[in-house]
Amino acid sequence: MKIRSFFSVLIFFIVSGISYADDSVYQKHIALGISALEVNNYRDSADEFKAALIEHPDDHTATLYLGIAQSRSGNKEAGPSLKKALSLNPKNPRTNLELGIFYFNQSAFSEAKEHFNATKKLAPQTELSDMAEKYLRAMDQGGSGKPWSLLISLGGQYDTNVAIIPDDRPMPLGVSDKSDWRAVVYLKGKYTFISNKNLEGSAGYSLYQSLHSNLSDFNVSQHLFDLKGSYTVTPSLKLTGTYTFEYVYLGGDGYDYAHSISPSLTLSEGNGFSTVLEYRYQYSHFMNTELFTTNSFRTGSNNLAKITQIIPLRTSVAAKVGYAHDENAANKEYWDYSGDKFFAGLTFSLPHRMFLDLSGEYYSRDFEGISPASNSGRKDTSRTVSAALTKAYSNTLSITLAQLYTRNKSNIEDFDYKRGITSLFLNVRF
Repeated sequence: MKIRSFFSVLIFFIVSGISYADDSVYQKHIALGISALEVNNYRDSADEFKAALIEHPDDHTATLYLGIAQSRSGNKEAGPSLKKALSLNPKNPRTNLELGIFYFNQSAFSEAKEHFNATKKLAPQTELSDMAEKYLRAMDQGGSGKPWSLLISLGGQYDTNVAIIPDDRPMPLGVSDKSDWRAVVYLKGKYTFISNKNLEGSAGYSLYQSLHSNLSDFNVSQHLFDLKGSYTVTPSLKLTGTYTFEYVYLGGDGYDYAHSISPSLTLSEGNGFSTVLEYRYQYSHFMNTELFTTNSFRTGSNNLAKITQIIPLRTSVAAKVGYAHDENAANKEYWDYSGDKFFAGLTFSLPHRMFLDLSGEYYSRDFEGISPASNSGRKDTSRTVSAALTKAYSNTLSITLAQLYTRNKSNIEDFDYKRGITSLFLNVRF
């Protein structure tokens, strides 16, 4: 009995040792395969993944990456490999995306569409779903992607506290407590002049035009030009750089213009998780107007650092949380400030092609110097919540109903305000 027990223990340790050795060999082949894949050495990459599968024949990771290497090299064996990977883990968004790309390249658009739609459901609001959406649009355009895109939004808003421009910049004195209806036209065009597996470059232009029912002096025309480039270093690392130039008219007069440069880094952790690190430098030049005779005092620069984490909660729910810190330096010291922003959001994919976006943020700013509106330094704390429900009738047409509420608390009465905006938009995308 003791002899049997001894041999049982001996066999256990021998088998365990073999298992650990197998895992070490397996991990080595996976690492070498990924390294070869990153430098487009598809043959060696496929050989390494095949070797990994000898150690673990039904391993999902090795099977998926083998299919990717075969697909990139144009090997038709990619189909069976990717199908096997899908059978091992049907809810993996990367597997669905790669199988969709394989079918797209084979002009099997019906099968490709099925897997691209699955990718969007499994990993909403991620790089994987963005890539799937690009292929879906290409199929809607006859199987070949157009280098340009255009979004047109037409709608109306009721604003309980009319602001100057459609962003979160500080409001000048005298704007608070003015409510009005307005019609809004928003156009956004993009032209992609470079697009391949690792590199993309584009130029864009957008126009925001508001037409108020009563407060025509606050009609805003915002023109925004941008240049954007991105480079995919590895499947898990993407670098992006953006330059923008913005010019704003208020009531037909020049109000401000701004240049900004923003590099960012996106880290994909897998299974829909990703982290975005961003820095932005912006220089804004404000011009005096009849309504705002000291507007030029705000001219200066802003430096911002931001981190955002994307978290897939379920196949139809994605969350994002983040933090940003910015430092503002202006012509007048009392417009200098340090700001800290915390934000979070949830996106729900609902039945019948409906999408619900919920978001909230907390933004605290400490201003330097003594404000001319008071004998003390200014401190603002802003809380904003928003909800937007979009119904998509097709990949081209959708309707959005949205509500936004902001409460800015300030120790200076002129900057203490509440604001609510109700919006209804018809969106057409080409």
